[in-house]
Amino acid sequence: MLKVVEIHTSESADSEYIVLQNQGVVTTALRGWVVATESLLECPEESLVHFSQKMYVFRMEADIKPHTHVVLFTGQGEDGWVPTNDGRLAYCAYWGKTERVWSEAQNIHLLQLSSTKRIPPKK
Repeated sequence: MLKVVEIHTSESADSEYIVLQNQGVVTTALRGWVVATESLLECPEESLVHFSQKMYVFRMEADIKPHTHVVLFTGQGEDGWVPTNDGRLAYCAYWGKTERVWSEAQNIHLLQLSSTKRIPPKK
């Protein structure tokens, strides 16, 4: 089970990030987890077209073992595993935004898409 454990605000998007941790006892897939600010939930229905500006969807296939961290940077970078100061690995993902997100957020929501089923087109 992933949980938000730290929020690091900054004056620049490239230095701003949040830290998630798998606090469960089993490995969890990162793909399908969504991070959003409160502004997404307060967004008027006619503005929902702009979802991608208010939430980040983890699309990469990465298995996150128990107690492992995931760092989501607001700015630019290359996704992947990096060593931490304690010798463990953390998965770093980059949103690619130029504006700060977490510094302005009052609440951060972490959602998991529980299941997906592909529906074949009608013939």
